[in-house]
Amino acid sequence: MSTAAIRRLVGCAAPLVLCGCVAAMPAPARAIPGTGGGSGGTMSVAEETAEVARLVNEHRVRAGCRALVWDEAAARAAQAHSDDMARRNYFSHTSPEGRTMVDRLRAQGAPAYRLVGENIATGQPNAREAVRSWLGSTGHRQNIENCGFTRHGVGLSAGRWTHVFYTPLQ
Repeated sequence: MSTAAIRRLVGCAAPLVLCGCVAAMPAPARAIPGTGGGSGGTMSVAEETAEVARLVNEHRVRAGCRALVWDEAAARAAQAHSDDMARRNYFSHTSPEGRTMVDRLRAQGAPAYRLVGENIATGQPNAREAVRSWLGSTGHRQNIENCGFTRHGVGLSAGRWTHVFYTPLQ
């Protein structure tokens, strides 16, 4: 994606649906391997997704929430969604067939939950910019600062970021 392209991101939480959409002009920055964000990037996708988790938890603690626990089912659901959006060139919480974050979590074996949310973004060149974009948007920020969430996972593919949050029933 060129530096003149528009970045988009969307945040959503359920059972209450909190969705928001913002557009921002991207700033030049180093690339993430596999994102098409330029040249010279050195962080792997695994490092970038771990950095999102670290930055989000750092922010949550400052906001008075507990840090989220990394959850493999949430991470698999997030990665599968980022991969699907990249492979089929769409950007939405809902797949072309109508699959939602709830469907993706169930498919990855997540336990029953009482709260679930998802932030997505596209075009941000690195974890810091993805988190900065989310924090600059009311709906995304609400997901990040929702102290009711306890678990999360992050996915990244070809510049499409997915951050899944949830809280199991038990």
